[in-house]
Amino acid sequence: MKIRRILNHPALLDNGRRKTLIVADLHIGIVSFPDKVVDDVVSLVKSTGAERLVVVGDAKHDVGKRFVELKACQELVIKVESEGVEEVLFIRGNHDGGLEAERYFIEGDTAFFHGHFIPNEVLEAKRFIIAHAHPAVFIADEVSGFKERVWLEGFVEIDGENKEVIVMPAFNELCSSTAVNIERPAGTLFKLWDYSRAEIVLLDGTYLGRVEQVRV
Repeated sequence: MKIRRILNHPALLDNGRRKTLIVADLHIGIVSFPDKVVDDVVSLVKSTGAERLVVVGDAKHDVGKRFVELKACQELVIKVESEGVEEVLFIRGNHDGGLEAERYFIEGDTAFFHGHFIPNEVLEAKRFIIAHAHPAVFIADEVSGFKERVWLEGFVEIDGENKEVIVMPAFNELCSSTAVNIERPAGTLFKLWDYSRAEIVLLDGTYLGRVEQVRV
């Protein structure tokens, strides 16, 4: 897979054989309907010419089977298909009750899973792309400070083998986020991973250094 970050967006694009837009943590329904986040995904589909859409968990917000959120996910599928997307793949997150979704997705040497647990089937992959953690960085200012969504990228050793890890920022800017330079993010992988040497990148591409270098 030829994956790259999309500048100024919490999304990845695979420019391989099948152009694929990758997003995570949409949390459709976190505030009200209609959700702006759906239109934002559709807009990215248009601008990238994506043929496939992969949602790496938590497409919806309510953990139960809330009908209005499930319907909104169906509407997302209809809208992106009308823009040329041939396949929409939902990966199950901890908020995706009632949504038809896969536990994980593997293509080539890359495994996609939400991150609230690690499926045994992904352990042979060389690269993990996960979500769930809603990574951010706390930036101090003259008053108090603020959080910015970030990409967290590094390597974790599992069974004696280094795996590349890309932790996706939440697509929905209304989601609460975890400042990785202050506290440990949620997710099973973070219980195994000394992510202090992981690299932090802002959505605009600014490289902030390793987590250990920007701890507060």
